[in-house]
Amino acid sequence: MDLIQVYTDKCTLCGLCVDVCPSYDTVDVIPSLCDYIESGGKAEEDKPLEYDIRLCYTCNVCTVTCPEDLGIRKLISASREKRTGIHGATEEQGLVDPFSDNNLYTKIGEWEEPVAFQNEGKKSKVVYFPGCAASCMNKVVGKSTVKALEAAGVDYSVMSGIDYCCGSVSAGAGNTKPLEKLGQRNIDEINARGSDILITTCPGCYRAFKLLYPQRFENLNFEVLQSSEYFARLLKEGKLNFKRDMGEYFGIGEKLNIFYQDPCHLTRAAGIYEEPRRVLSAIPGAKLVNPTPENSVCCGFGGGVRTSFPKKSVSQAAGVHKYAKSLGSDIIITNCGGCMKNIIEGGYTAKKGLNESECDSLPVYDLAEFISLACGAEPTERDDLKLIYLSNKALQECLTHYDYAPFDELAADYDPDLK
Repeated sequence: MDLIQVYTDKCTLCGLCVDVCPSYDTVDVIPSLCDYIESGGKAEEDKPLEYDIRLCYTCNVCTVTCPEDLGIRKLISASREKRTGIHGATEEQGLVDPFSDNNLYTKIGEWEEPVAFQNEGKKSKVVYFPGCAASCMNKVVGKSTVKALEAAGVDYSVMSGIDYCCGSVSAGAGNTKPLEKLGQRNIDEINARGSDILITTCPGCYRAFKLLYPQRFENLNFEVLQSSEYFARLLKEGKLNFKRDMGEYFGIGEKLNIFYQDPCHLTRAAGIYEEPRRVLSAIPGAKLVNPTPENSVCCGFGGGVRTSFPKKSVSQAAGVHKYAKSLGSDIIITNCGGCMKNIIEGGYTAKKGLNESECDSLPVYDLAEFISLACGAEPTERDDLKLIYLSNKALQECLTHYDYAPFDELAADYDPDLK
């Protein structure tokens, strides 16, 4: 059934979606977007949008709240794809397009070498797809995932995050061309390695292989697992051997209170809530303050909002610290490189009084990073200020209109010579 017909038949404009939406406050956005999607498909016929479709985090809070599984996000995605088809990709939509001249990860790679993983290219039953972000930007995610796999004795290979991109993030912003160009190539490479299991860390990569590729391509002769699903399987098989009490490791003395941040694109979009909690609950000296996903909050990173509205996005991320502290947390653990970076930046700017959510910040760790530590591995090298400095510097160079005030103070904190 046609998308607009579904909304015509089922949407009652009850307003539950906008009650929970962090960006839109009127249900009028729904008929407005429906009218836009149904309007002419040529440039000269394209009508102005009444509501800014760049504001949507694509967090799916509206969808899971809607009694008819509708919400606003589906209309946003359709509107973005239509507008891109008529007017072409914007600068923002080119940021994670490997065919674009203003690719964010290519720019960061000019300043700092991307991760060259061991076992790239070899044949194995288990293959890890780190994606662009874990190879070029938030490298602690990719490096820690490999450490955790090695601690569990897994025979694995890695697909280079330089040579292989899933195309999902561009698709979420309305530019589906990278996904269409790259999908079958990715599938063919995994099949050529004789792999039975594909592991991803990035929720966007997971969504591509698990949900988008099967709709468009053939020959997915392998199982697709997000890293938390695979870690939960290793735990069940007795292959995750935890050697550290994490309360003692962090100097808490008793249980380390963990706030697990549910990534929107992994949870509400793909339904993965339980597996990461199962693993974290099994780690000695660790206690979840949110054992269920009830009242989970969006970090503000997704849907292109971070690049188009950085202040809004980072303020939303600061709210994660505030909420986690209200639950008595000692630490925030994420399962998404984008969430991790944004929450780190939200804590930094909040501590500096540079956004609307002033609060003390908490340490932020990746799930695989925490698991590898619990298994006895050495800490993965990381530099949080460098991470947010380089990502903002790259955005300034890749986007004509990127203007983010805290960047100057960050440059001074990171390295006065780089100001």
